[in-house]
Amino acid sequence: MAGTDPDDPVVFTAESPQIAEAVVKLLAANDVAAEIATGGPKTTSDPLTGAASLAETNEYPVVVTDPAKRKAALDLLATAQTAAAVNAVRERRENRTGTVSATCEDCGKSSEWPARAQGTTEVCPHCGGYMDILDPDDDWSGMDFGTAEPEDK
Repeated sequence: MAGTDPDDPVVFTAESPQIAEAVVKLLAANDVAAEIATGGPKTTSDPLTGAASLAETNEYPVVVTDPAKRKAALDLLATAQTAAAVNAVRERRENRTGTVSATCEDCGKSSEWPARAQGTTEVCPHCGGYMDILDPDDDWSGMDFGTAEPEDK
């Protein structure tokens, strides 16, 4: 969950951006402004060779934007009802069976994934790019994705 440092704005660490977004919405519904801190793939260096590589992280920290609301956020997230709701989402995803197909936006090729991978970001087996395995339970209708970036020529 979150650390014990009272100056740390992180109040929850989710294993997917969808769960982090759900926590942000829950806090907002209770008058606590929060946002998702940077998560996802990170560049790491091998300590021996210095070679850089991308490492996948399953950590999406949720931070409060008003430090005065941190305790209220922690109290809310500590309630059994909130924990049960988050655990229900996790359990539902873990119990999925079968496979799903997803298409890489970079190379356009389709790949099969275990159904429990829905709602995650995976490495494309064809081109090595990152691809989202969409979760049919997630509602993206309120998400603003901005405008498309121009293609490099």
